[in-house]
Amino acid sequence: MLKVSNETKVGVLAAVSIALLILGFNLLKGKSLFSTSKKIYAQYTQVNGLQPSATVQVNGLVVGSVSNLELMDKNAGKILVELRITKKIDIPQNSVARISSDLLGTKTVQIDFGNANDYLKSGDTIYAAVDGSITDALKEQLNPLVKKLEGTLGSVDSVLLTVNSIFDPSTKGNLREAIAHLNTTMNNFTRTSASLNGMLDPQHGNVKATFDNLEALTANLKNNNDKITAILGNAEKTTAALANGELDKTLVQLHQLSTRLNETITKLNSTDGSVGLMLNDKQVYNNLQNSLSNLNKLLEDLRVNPKRYVHFSLFGKKAKVQPIPSDTAKAL
Repeated sequence: MLKVSNETKVGVLAAVSIALLILGFNLLKGKSLFSTSKKIYAQYTQVNGLQPSATVQVNGLVVGSVSNLELMDKNAGKILVELRITKKIDIPQNSVARISSDLLGTKTVQIDFGNANDYLKSGDTIYAAVDGSITDALKEQLNPLVKKLEGTLGSVDSVLLTVNSIFDPSTKGNLREAIAHLNTTMNNFTRTSASLNGMLDPQHGNVKATFDNLEALTANLKNNNDKITAILGNAEKTTAALANGELDKTLVQLHQLSTRLNETITKLNSTDGSVGLMLNDKQVYNNLQNSLSNLNKLLEDLRVNPKRYVHFSLFGKKAKVQPIPSDTAKAL
């Protein structure tokens, strides 16, 4: 039996380990040692964080991977990206290798096919393009909003300055009083609303009582419809009789009577007639007063000394004349 030395075993184990290490490293970089592939290159000025082993996709299908990235000059003006295509596909020469990223920031190379009839071979260079990142898109979307927000904040600042200049201590006090009055008004409104609710109560409200009274009134009117019709008929007959009567003649006579009454009053106020003299002449009034006074004395003397005016005696004796009370009162 062939005896294998320990050195040989260690050498074989080291060789196998190195081979496995190289194979694993290539697999991690996206290289396959047992599959046929072709290499194409793309030149970028910005790779946006693209790393080796990033996938190369066509219409969402993984067709290869990024195998290497190298600087083409010392100024890092251009970056050469090596793309290993493992699928057997024909890529038109006017296709574009576009670096894009998903929502999680994972970078991929998307190949957009062109319409050329000639196809890329291994070692050819493809057109390169870089999509804007989500951050760039968000910046583009947010820049107008930021500008609007800055303008809005400036306007708000101006408004606040204006409000601060307007609301001096006296204005603030007036505003507090207005708010207090508004609270009082709202309380009054609440009480008024409660009163209205009580009035509109369908069981015991005043509105229900009013409608009940109105219903009773309309019922009475309906029940007395014949009487109302008769009253209206009588009124119509009365107005017809007044219209057919000598109302105008009566009014003319009343006017004439008023004129004559005015003339009579005028004559009474003047001194032309006897009645006017009696009412307006003071001498006539005094004479009339004296005559009435003498007549009163005559009647009083006739009452006290009747025998002085009617003498009747069987024996012919003359009665003694008595003084009248009015003369006695004057003497006192």
